[in-house]
Amino acid sequence: MVSSLQRDVVTAIFTLIRRGFWWIAPLMQASDPPVSPLVTLASSYGDAQMRVWCQALFAFDAQIAGIVLQAREAMLAQIRLQWWHDVIGKPASERPSANPVLAALLPLEAQGLDLQAALGPVIRGWEAALELEDAAAVAEFAEGRGALIAAFHPLAPMVSRDDLARIGRAWALWDMARFHRRTPALDAAVKAAGDPMPAAPRLPRKLRPISMIARAVRLDFAQGQMDRPWGGPGVFLGLVWHGLTGR
Repeated sequence: MVSSLQRDVVTAIFTLIRRGFWWIAPLMQASDPPVSPLVTLASSYGDAQMRVWCQALFAFDAQIAGIVLQAREAMLAQIRLQWWHDVIGKPASERPSANPVLAALLPLEAQGLDLQAALGPVIRGWEAALELEDAAAVAEFAEGRGALIAAFHPLAPMVSRDDLARIGRAWALWDMARFHRRTPALDAAVKAAGDPMPAAPRLPRKLRPISMIARAVRLDFAQGQMDRPWGGPGVFLGLVWHGLTGR
């Protein structure tokens, strides 16, 4: 796991960079951030407000994911992650105005989303993913990245935040193993999450994209065939039907 000493070193390095090099901001971004086909499909079944939230939050997750998944040096990735952690804590007027990921978050912030509280854990979760060979780091990753789903709570405050966080943890593990990276520790966590995976809570129509994600993950875990390609015609038809009807 990333130690507090490592994190302090990264913070110190970043402070020096930030003070001396104002042009560093564009380098903190990752190119071609990955977005899963499930997220793309599910997001299209939300109402107008939900689609804006999906596009903004999953784009943020993809941006942070790209930093970690494309990293060649863990220390450099940590510096970039620290930049993102710091920038979402700043007032909107002090953030890079030309950054599309940050710009997409502005409407959510205007509707009451606390970016630092909601997305800070996502960044720390992805930071833990730099060490997916470690079981404790995998758990920290699932907890942190899973907070992205809990960030939708303001749109449906009648739903338990804990339920959303549980869906988020399962999705975080599943998505990583399905589309990005496999390690024995991650595989063990995936098996534990789906053995058996508790029934997903019934979510309101407002959160239909989240219920589609939860359904896809639960069905895939139940089949126990993570080594086979995902997304056959039957899977997509079932998800589309759920997106339309909620059943």
